[in-house]
Amino acid sequence: MLLLLVSQQVDVKTLTEGRKPVIGTEGAPVTIVMFTDPDCPYCRMTHRNVIEFAQSRPDVAFYIRWFPLRTIHPHAQKKAEVLACTPTKYVPEVVSIIEEHSAREPFDWTWIARLDEKTVRKIKKCVESGKGKKIVEEDFRLGFKLGVQGTPTFFINGKKHVGALRSPQEVERVVNQYTGQ
Repeated sequence: MLLLLVSQQVDVKTLTEGRKPVIGTEGAPVTIVMFTDPDCPYCRMTHRNVIEFAQSRPDVAFYIRWFPLRTIHPHAQKKAEVLACTPTKYVPEVVSIIEEHSAREPFDWTWIARLDEKTVRKIKKCVESGKGKKIVEEDFRLGFKLGVQGTPTFFINGKKHVGALRSPQEVERVVNQYTGQ
């Protein structure tokens, strides 16, 4: 029996619609979309590597979609809602702040108190209004529709890659593999 593995290709516009990149600019030649769970240990290992890689490459736009695995990470939903409500330019910092705390801990608003007060109020208002929950639910539905079954799952220029990226060099290797660079 011959087993043929076909890489899933998804339209980049489907992945990025209604979003701004966390790092980089819209329309960059390389688009990385990460479906992530803020409490997933493999995601936590990968976030800073992808962020570091994207910050070093002006040709990369990095987007995040929230995919909390609530059954195994019961506190991930609230953290994802907070992150979904965080203004784009602060997302890498808030991801880092959340990762300073155990995945077993529920989110605490004092964690982000180091951000300016106006930004914290804006995030809190968004979460309390239910907007963050709506964004997370939309991301989760999109991920489910695209066959995301675990985290981290990436779409690099629309091509699916599943699994942790343990260093910026590994991110570069995988990106080059999917983009033909």
